[in-house]
Amino acid sequence: MKLKEILQKLPTKPGVYIMKDDKGHILYIGKANNLRSRVRSYFRKSASLSPRVKNMVSLIADMDYIVTENEVEALILESNLVKKHKPKYNVILRDDKHYPYLRLATEEMYPYLSIVRRVKKNKGMYFGPYTSPKSLRKTLILIHRIFQLRQSRDSLDGRPKRRPCLNYQMGRCLAPCAGYVKKEDYEKIVRDIVLFLKGRNDELLNNLKRKMDELSENLRFEEAGRTRDQISAIERIMEKQNIISTTLEDEDVIAIYRDGEKANIQLLFIRGGKFIGDKNLLIPLPPPLVKGGGGAYIDDTEILSSFVRQYYSGDVFIPEEIILEKEIDEMEIVKEWLSEERGGRVEIVVPHRGRKRGLIHMAKENAAISLKMTLDSADLRMAALKDLKTRLNLSKLPLRIEAFDISTIMGASAVGSMVVFIDGEPAKNYYKRFRIKTVAGMDDYGMMREIILRRYSIKTATSHRSPVTNVLPDLIIVDGGKGQLNTLNNVLKELSIADVDTIGIAKGEDRNNPETDTIYVTSYKLQVTSLNMEHISPLPLAPCPLPLDSPGRHLIQRIRDEAHRFAIKYHRELRGKEGIMSELDEISGIGIKRKRTLLKHFGSLKKIKEASVKELAVVLHISEKSAMELHERLL
Repeated sequence: MKLKEILQKLPTKPGVYIMKDDKGHILYIGKANNLRSRVRSYFRKSASLSPRVKNMVSLIADMDYIVTENEVEALILESNLVKKHKPKYNVILRDDKHYPYLRLATEEMYPYLSIVRRVKKNKGMYFGPYTSPKSLRKTLILIHRIFQLRQSRDSLDGRPKRRPCLNYQMGRCLAPCAGYVKKEDYEKIVRDIVLFLKGRNDELLNNLKRKMDELSENLRFEEAGRTRDQISAIERIMEKQNIISTTLEDEDVIAIYRDGEKANIQLLFIRGGKFIGDKNLLIPLPPPLVKGGGGAYIDDTEILSSFVRQYYSGDVFIPEEIILEKEIDEMEIVKEWLSEERGGRVEIVVPHRGRKRGLIHMAKENAAISLKMTLDSADLRMAALKDLKTRLNLSKLPLRIEAFDISTIMGASAVGSMVVFIDGEPAKNYYKRFRIKTVAGMDDYGMMREIILRRYSIKTATSHRSPVTNVLPDLIIVDGGKGQLNTLNNVLKELSIADVDTIGIAKGEDRNNPETDTIYVTSYKLQVTSLNMEHISPLPLAPCPLPLDSPGRHLIQRIRDEAHRFAIKYHRELRGKEGIMSELDEISGIGIKRKRTLLKHFGSLKKIKEASVKELAVVLHISEKSAMELHERLL
C-alpha cells in the first residue's frame, strides 16, 4: 500500500529515484526526465523486463525520489548517489587508481609545472593522463632541461624574493624569484611549453627556428645556440612518438569485451593526435540473481552508459571527443553534461568505418587480451589456495589471509606490519602498520604479541575500523618459526578466537635461498569433553614439507615477502624522519612541536627548505616576518 501511494504521488518532473527493499537497503538508483512515467513503467503488467529487473522489482518495498531542475542535474545526482551507495542492481565502477597529470599553474604570475592526481575546476591547465608515473617524471625532467621554466613553487608577484638558485647557474631557469626576467619573456616560454604538451610540435619548431634566426641576426649567438639545442631535443622526441592522427585531437576511445558475466572496459588516451597510454577496468557485474545468471542480462549499452557517467564524474580530464563502440542511453544529455563539466564542447561519436573504427577495434582487442589474462591469473590464484588447503590440511579455503612481520635494528624504531591477501592477491586498502609501543629492546616475541593483540582485540575491532576489516581471516601467517607461531596461537586463545588456521614461515640456513624456508603449521583435532561437547585444541607444531614447485608454497613466500617489504618501508620512513628531526634540531628558534608540524606537513627536509615564506607562515600559524626569518635560517 505504501508503494502504491508513492506511485500515485510521483511528479512529472526530472529527478532521481531510489528503490529500496523491506529492510531499507537500496536496490537501485536511476534517473528520469519524467519520474512518474519512468518509475511506473517498472510495475506495468505489460512491461517487457529482463529477468534481472523482474527479480529486482519483486523486492521493491519502498522508494525515495529527488526532483531536479533538468535532466543534466538528474544525471549528475544519479552518478554521485551510485558512487556513494553502490546499490546491488547498478553497474558499479570500482576504480581507485588515479593516473597522474601535469598541471600548469596559470593562475600564477610566473607559472610552474607540478604533478597531480586529480583534475580540479580551477585556473590551472591539465595535461595527461600519464599511465606511467615514471614516464611522466621523465617528461617533467625533459621539459625543465629544454625550457627555462622555474621549478620552485613560491607565490611570486614580480618583486625579488631571494638570490637565484643553482638552476639559474645551470641555464635551466630565468630566476623570476630574483626578478631577473620580465613577465612577457617568461610568458613566451610558457606558450612554448603549452604547444609542446599539446603535441603541436611542428608549430613549436617553426617558432623556435624563427627565434634562432632572429637571435643570430642580432649576434646573440649563445642564446641562439641554446635555442638550436631545444630544436634538436624536440625533433628527437618527435621521432619516437606514436602518431595516431594528424589533426591533433584530444580523444578517449572506449570499447568493451564480455566473457560470460565478466566485462572489461578498455580506454585509449590520445592527446594531440598521439597515443599516450591506455587503461583497463574490469567491471564487476551484479551477481547472478536468478537461476542461469543475472549479469548476463545486462547488455553492453547499460554497462557503457554506467561507465561513462561514473568515470567522467570523477576528477579526470575530459577530452574534446569521446569515441564509443556503441551508442549509450540519452547520449545528447550526456554530451550536454560533459560539455558543461569541461567548459567547452564535447562530442561523442560511434564510428562505423575509417580511422576511428580502427581505434575501436584496437581497444576491443586489448580489452579481450586483458580480460583473458585476468581470468587466467584468477584461476592460478585459486589453484594456489586449493593447494594450501589440501597440503596443509587447513579447515577452510583461505580466501582471506593476513600476515604479520616485525622490523627493527637492535630494538630501535621497532615497527610491525600486517598485509592482507583476498582471493590470493594483495588487498592494500586493508594493510596496517604498527609502531611498537609497549616493548623495549630486542624482544621479537613481545613485539609480535603486541601487534597481534592490537589487531584482534575487541577494543581495536570496534573502533575506527571498517566492517570489512573486522572480518576474521581464514588463515594467519607470521614471519618466524615455532616461537612466533606459539605467540600467535596464545594471543588467539587469550582472545577466545577459534576456527582460524595459523602458520609460520622461517628462513632456513641459507637466508637468501627460499628453497630452505621452513613452514610450520598448527593443526587441530576434535576432542570429546566430559560434557560430551566437541572442543577444538591444537596439536604440537611441526614443520610441514611443501614441494618446491607447490603453488601454495610460492603464495606463502610471496605473502611473507610482502609483509617484510611493508614493515621495512615503514621502518625506513621512521628512521628517515628521526634523521630529519636531528637536522631540524640544529635550527635555532623553533621548538619540537613546530619541527614535528613541519615534518608532518612537508614530509622531508628538502621540501621544508623549498617551502615559500607564505607556506611556512600558514603551516606554523606565525607572522610573515617570523616565517621570513625561519626561511633564511633554513637556507
